[in-house]
Amino acid sequence: MSEQQTILAPLDSADLLNRGLLRPGSATGSHRLHKRRLNRSSDEENHDIPLNVSLASPAADDAFAMIPVSLISYETLIYVGLSEAKATDLWSQWTNWPAQGPRRETDPDDGGLVVTFEDFIIGSFANWVDAAEDNAQQWQACLNACGIAVDVQNAIMDPRFKYLCLSQSCIYWVNDTVKMRYAGLKDIQRSSREREMRLRRIATRPGGNQGGGGRGGRQGGPIIGTGSASSASQGQRSVSGFQQQSIPSIGPDMWGSTSAIAARNAPGQTVLFKGLDQGRIAGLFDEVGTLDRISTLLSSAPSDFSGTRSLFYFTPDHQVAVYYAAYAKRRANCESVVIVCLRIPNAAIESLSAPDIQRIYYPTTEWKELVWRCRTVKSLPPHLRKYRQAILVIGTVSRKPDSVYHEMNSGQQVTETCLLRVGTSGQNNQAVQYVFSGEEEGCDFLMEHGARDIKVFPYPQSELETWLAANSTSN
Repeated sequence: MSEQQTILAPLDSADLLNRGLLRPGSATGSHRLHKRRLNRSSDEENHDIPLNVSLASPAADDAFAMIPVSLISYETLIYVGLSEAKATDLWSQWTNWPAQGPRRETDPDDGGLVVTFEDFIIGSFANWVDAAEDNAQQWQACLNACGIAVDVQNAIMDPRFKYLCLSQSCIYWVNDTVKMRYAGLKDIQRSSREREMRLRRIATRPGGNQGGGGRGGRQGGPIIGTGSASSASQGQRSVSGFQQQSIPSIGPDMWGSTSAIAARNAPGQTVLFKGLDQGRIAGLFDEVGTLDRISTLLSSAPSDFSGTRSLFYFTPDHQVAVYYAAYAKRRANCESVVIVCLRIPNAAIESLSAPDIQRIYYPTTEWKELVWRCRTVKSLPPHLRKYRQAILVIGTVSRKPDSVYHEMNSGQQVTETCLLRVGTSGQNNQAVQYVFSGEEEGCDFLMEHGARDIKVFPYPQSELETWLAANSTSN
């Protein structure tokens, strides 16, 4: 197994073992990592879990997460949500790869086509009959055909998220869940390599010490960084706390904290939100916390306002972002989920005039036709091209899978059921989105007017539990 495939870096793995934060797994291809050492935000997110939990303790099951040893493995197939039967079948295909055709990413580079392990997994769902209607039996059949594990099926079909679930198709959510979990493993891998680099730097300092005996950092080993108060109280300073400090825009404040609540209201500014998993915004910030690749926030086509181009989608309603974040957290394994917060001066938006800014809402004929044409990847007639050319489009959020729009003959068949509504009972208003061009003009506008001060708040398990308690019935 190459070092590139292992999820935990060798030096980091040894340090975690020495501290009692890494334990053997239930099989040789897996191990159990303390939840406060998963990624950049896990220390604060799981601050209530003691670092010195005994393996024999009943609390150990909740304190440690089972992760694969190798990113490309049978155990990864299980981790991302496949059943044992499906994982066995796919692993057999991967390990018995045909000599002809594209190579695997683990094979020597021959200059030809390559299949990544993630694409291989996603490709296995392509030929099954999808489900899009409100029919539980059809969804169950689709999930079973895809080989999704029962617990993941239950998460996808959780009745408390039924309304959002039906905004896309079954295979869409299968793909999204697998991609999120695979990205989460890569996030763990990145964090481990960051810790290893810090360990190497400490070891080169005068008096530095890589090893040392002891468990949980009580004796020996490097003492690394400041983390949460709970970690400091146990005599151990937190590596993941240092990781947060090195990426200041992914800070220690959780969604629901005083600072996060304050960020929702900024006089003179339009506050925009986006809820998604942390693993898929890798590269958003550079090593010193400066915004680097805003393109990680792009949404791929087809989407509401483009059939072929990636766009930036944000919502001014934090409840919409929380809804998406909660559903992602419900389907996650041990991945971190975040809510991105972007503040743009009202004056900057007001400075835009047509054709750079466009507004389009249901039930106008233009909104119906634009959504229908974009979702079905049809060419835009001249009167709709202004939306493709705009820097910012503000409009109503659509709902329903692409396949539903493909069954329509025209935009006139788009009805109120195709709208996304989020809010408390009796106050389910039409959701609105701010959509920025993914071209240079849109990127430049975002960079100039607020993106450099973008904030990312981790959405912890406690927030999901609060949301679930407030939404105890299907919606």
